[in-house]
Amino acid sequence: MKNEWNLVEALRHARHDWMNRLQLIKGNMDLGRTDRARQIIEEIVGEAQNESKLSNLTLPKFAELMLTYNWQTQFIKVEFEVLQAEKHGLDDGRLYEWFIGFFSVLEKTVMAYAENNLVIIINISQEDARFELDFNGIIEDRDTLRNWMAQQNEDVTIHTLESEGFLMTLRLNT
Repeated sequence: MKNEWNLVEALRHARHDWMNRLQLIKGNMDLGRTDRARQIIEEIVGEAQNESKLSNLTLPKFAELMLTYNWQTQFIKVEFEVLQAEKHGLDDGRLYEWFIGFFSVLEKTVMAYAENNLVIIINISQEDARFELDFNGIIEDRDTLRNWMAQQNEDVTIHTLESEGFLMTLRLNT
């Protein structure tokens, strides 16, 4: 799962993503669908603002993981949203390692090639950090996922864990 990106590879991936988006806008404009083209532009602006918030969290390893996860072939598509981003004392390495482990076990427990989507809502205040993990897809091995969660030293609350998804919260003291 881990890939060390050099600058040229990272720029190549970013350029490829931008070219795809520009082609989507251009195609809609050529078809006279200006409302859809504007909607795509608004989505891009929102994503860029969100990526900026993530990049400003002073959590470089975690930010890199979130920004590049979908660049590799995975069974899960990851999206994130930063709702609150205050000064904190989070350990970037600890957060990164937790999510690497979580993604690894999740990739092993979901149905391959199904539509598996994970949305991570990030709330970081001076007192604590809360990550809401909302997964929609097909989980084939809930027991492995549940057992991995139970072995973690972090404060994880599983709100729901069904074969078609889960909702859980990870809380960390800052």
